[in-house]
Amino acid sequence: MKKFLIIVFLIGLAVRPGLVVASMQDAYDIPEPYAGFEKTYLKEFPMLQELMDVMVGTYAGQLKDPAQDILHVRVCSALAYRMANELKLSRQDRMLSVVTDLLHDITKQDKKAVLTDPTIFAQSAEMTISLRKSGFLKDSERFWTEEKLLKTPSVGGNLALIHHITGALQAGQILKKAGFAKADIETVQAAILGHSTGYWYFRDMVDKAAGSKDAWRTVFPEPIGNIALFAHDADLISQFVPESVVPEGSKWREIAKQRWGAKNTQEEAHVVYYVFFRLFEEAKTSAGKELARGKWDAIRPELMKLMGLSSADDPIKKLGIPAAFRK
Repeated sequence: MKKFLIIVFLIGLAVRPGLVVASMQDAYDIPEPYAGFEKTYLKEFPMLQELMDVMVGTYAGQLKDPAQDILHVRVCSALAYRMANELKLSRQDRMLSVVTDLLHDITKQDKKAVLTDPTIFAQSAEMTISLRKSGFLKDSERFWTEEKLLKTPSVGGNLALIHHITGALQAGQILKKAGFAKADIETVQAAILGHSTGYWYFRDMVDKAAGSKDAWRTVFPEPIGNIALFAHDADLISQFVPESVVPEGSKWREIAKQRWGAKNTQEEAHVVYYVFFRLFEEAKTSAGKELARGKWDAIRPELMKLMGLSSADDPIKKLGIPAAFRK
């Protein structure tokens, strides 16, 4: 896989300025307004097309149908760029905001990128030490303090729970090859490390594996600073894209079946409703909270229809808590 990434990256470098060629992401759909934000940031930062190619090429090489994963990353990147612009951040910080989101899930589908691999564990530990020396992770004292838990197959072998760690590691390797400065690489790595804390069910999974409350803090560091907060909120908000939630076979309806055991359309919608009802309240920035509320208001009516309920109904009162989440 590393050879594949390098080849894709070198292909990007070989494209001459001014030569009109189809970009790798053009083979996949992305709705507005995200498509517009993406075109704008690629115009402002044309060098980021190379990282876009690495991301698209990675998923295309790992998945039979990579469209949903590619859509998620592209929406995240567009949202991060939008939030960075709204706060009028510097040009460099706007670029790093996009870089972070283009690479934040780079190992999420890589079955070999797990902490149960001794080499990857040692490299991740070294990265964490380096980031702390550079002043990052100050508000995450418990992060990486329980190595036994991090090495446990149910945690360290679960891509959903640790891809932010292995993703930060691989992002650093990609950016180093691309010639990014050490300070910028570490900023991106710290931001990728902090992007997953908005998933309450991941926190519950870690606590269950450890058998203790708040054990998740050794796995998920808190996002600190604008770029990290954008990565956190963009990842959260991007889940609410209707194309990923509502249609049959969409990302979240498939997750409801495969991860939480939904057996029919009503159960799929019920599970997704419950997950998203809890998710949209976890945005950490004011812009993120506003965007999350707007997206929730758009997808809620569609989920209600799929459950066979009226807009005035409360699904939790009518149908209860989905079985997968009952204590």
